[in-house]
Amino acid sequence: MRKKSGERCQAILDAAKIIFEKVGFEQATMAEIAATAGHSKATLYNYFSSKEQLFLELARRSADRHSEQLFSLLRPHSDHAPLLSLPGQVDEILELLQPSQDLEATLQRFGEGVMSHFLNLKSLAARRMLIAAAANQPDAGRLFFENGPAKGMQFTAQFFEHAMDAGQLRRVDPKVAAAHFRGLLESEVYESGLFNARRELKPKEVKATVERAVKVFMRAYAPTASDLNQA
Repeated sequence: MRKKSGERCQAILDAAKIIFEKVGFEQATMAEIAATAGHSKATLYNYFSSKEQLFLELARRSADRHSEQLFSLLRPHSDHAPLLSLPGQVDEILELLQPSQDLEATLQRFGEGVMSHFLNLKSLAARRMLIAAAANQPDAGRLFFENGPAKGMQFTAQFFEHAMDAGQLRRVDPKVAAAHFRGLLESEVYESGLFNARRELKPKEVKATVERAVKVFMRAYAPTASDLNQA
């Protein structure tokens, strides 16, 4: 099997994504994917030995993009190393976030980025495909979760831990704080978007939704007078 790189491979992956989103994993066929990509089935099998392997590669790449985009939202001006080398450097890089600066503004920017990248209708359509396929392809579901959402939550939790160290948030489990903030961002839009029951949000709607989420989060996690006295 050839190395999974190059324009032809990307064309195959793009075609597979179209077919998977259109008819679902179970109904998709390698013949349809090959036709959409403009290649023969023989060419397709030179790159991927099965539909399952093709789907796993899509899940892996989707997960990598998810984490990379989330990290860039946390540190948009960082000249960080490629994603695959990040885990060993996360602490060092996140030190540059300087959470002692305007935390609410940072959370607003981050929240708007999360909603724009991960809660738009296109991203939720891809998530529907992954959820459906994970029932019969648990490896794909686990791969996406561990290398996408879970890694993103790790980055976010570490950011919140630094904010707690700087006295900008009260001391709690940062993983719980990260989960609560994500839940607040999703609360108004996730389910309706997942079921394709809403239109795409306008930028001003995204901004207002995030403002409400940040306000509730800060009311719950801002340090109290007693917290500051103990610091």
